[in-house]
Amino acid sequence: MTSKTVAVLPGDGIGPEVLDAALPVIDALGLPVTLEHGDIGWECWRTEGDPVPRRTWDLIGRSDAVLLGATTSKPGREALADLGPGLRERAPAYVSPIIQLRQRLDLFANLRPVENHLGGTPYRFCVVRENTEGLYAGLDWDRVPEELWPLVAGHPNARRSGRDATTASVRMLTGHGLDRILRFAFEHARAHAHHRVTFADKPNVLRHSSAFARGRLEEIAAEYPEIEYEILNVDAVALWMTRRPERFGVVVAENMFGDILSDLGGGVMGGLGLAPSANIGENGNYFEPVHGSAPALAGTGRANPLAAFLTIGLLLEHLGFGEAAGEVRSAVSHVTRRRDRVTYDLGGTATTAECAASVLDACRAVPRAHSGAVVTVGDELLRAALEDTNAGEASRRLAARGVPVRIRHTVGDDEAAIADAVRASVGRDDVVVVIGGLGPTSDDVTRAGVARALGLPLEHRESAWQAVVERLTRFRVAVHEDNRRQALFPAARTCCPTPTEPPGAAASICRAPRS
Repeated sequence: MTSKTVAVLPGDGIGPEVLDAALPVIDALGLPVTLEHGDIGWECWRTEGDPVPRRTWDLIGRSDAVLLGATTSKPGREALADLGPGLRERAPAYVSPIIQLRQRLDLFANLRPVENHLGGTPYRFCVVRENTEGLYAGLDWDRVPEELWPLVAGHPNARRSGRDATTASVRMLTGHGLDRILRFAFEHARAHAHHRVTFADKPNVLRHSSAFARGRLEEIAAEYPEIEYEILNVDAVALWMTRRPERFGVVVAENMFGDILSDLGGGVMGGLGLAPSANIGENGNYFEPVHGSAPALAGTGRANPLAAFLTIGLLLEHLGFGEAAGEVRSAVSHVTRRRDRVTYDLGGTATTAECAASVLDACRAVPRAHSGAVVTVGDELLRAALEDTNAGEASRRLAARGVPVRIRHTVGDDEAAIADAVRASVGRDDVVVVIGGLGPTSDDVTRAGVARALGLPLEHRESAWQAVVERLTRFRVAVHEDNRRQALFPAARTCCPTPTEPPGAAASICRAPRS
């Protein structure tokens, strides 16, 4: 593997703490990566009058990637007041380090992966935000310029208020900006096996600029015929991101819409403590956990380091260490789903160092403890009309195979309840055993509940149906059309013969391929 150099800029607040906790993962994975530390942030501004000193730009210039911890920014008046003696008169206007990096390196694409690390219905998508134009293009005035007034004055509120009491901002979209962000989105979809690109905009209101964007989208999409694309209202995207995140692949949007959706994505996945980001451009890059400097947490040992680990994973993928990046993501998912050593924001009590140590243990191939879940189905179990001996037997058998049961659910013959119980363990537990309600009668809805939890349709398996027919015939039981229900299984799952039955018997075990 070719050696790479990474500029590490810890920055402000909790930035140094989370990077110190997470960076040992590079050594744990044995990667040929050289780390060179540099300075950035508020202390540089306060003592030097420049939040990104020239030496830091030199370091960035000779590095393959930049890892940023966090930076603090304050309004102009507060920034000036914080300057050290002798700097206020000659210091330039304060410009955020983030803005400086994005502008100087032309970092036009902000990438925010959103993945289910907490268990439940699996989802994996990303938000691609255009960084350089849109409503954040800088065309924003506290008083409408004279040359713009004839256009603005057509609005009745502007006429009533007058130019001196009217402000305006302009959303700027360009062919150059749209083409490169859309092409970036489709390339990312292709590289990461996403089958759909969703352009989030507001075409029912911003009719003309959205129509222009649609034309560019259609032209770029023609270069990627294997990838589906769509245009959705940004508010609808926000709704469906929270309700059905699994429907998305790559969501791409102009600057402000992307800014909002990317933070919403962080909320969907469990909070900013799990949210990594990358900024990619023509002349460079930087990778940063999204949570910011969080000054109130600095020095308390409570900051969540998982976003820093996931950000390092993104960086490693960018540098060509894809397998190592996958190991980091897998280790983080293992820790979050176990929830025994996570920080307060994920419901735990672990310190920053303890949480980081659990991820490092997972990356070093320390044996990972498996867990199981058992779901028993039946109204009679809820009424205590029958004793639930099956759940106990399943727990004993799993434990004998090194898979202790973490949780047991008992639910009635209700499809939604079954789906909720299964969904709570999918992705979090290694084995989920569902018992009961798999017969031919009308109230046997277990298979439908499992399929609903997985977001999959039921499909007929002819081999299973022939096994059902063979068994019923062997026992001299009439074959009824209702028996076909027993040959329905969630689509694209592997059916395993029940061990106690002869080869070819009806399968009652459904196995999903591991991601």
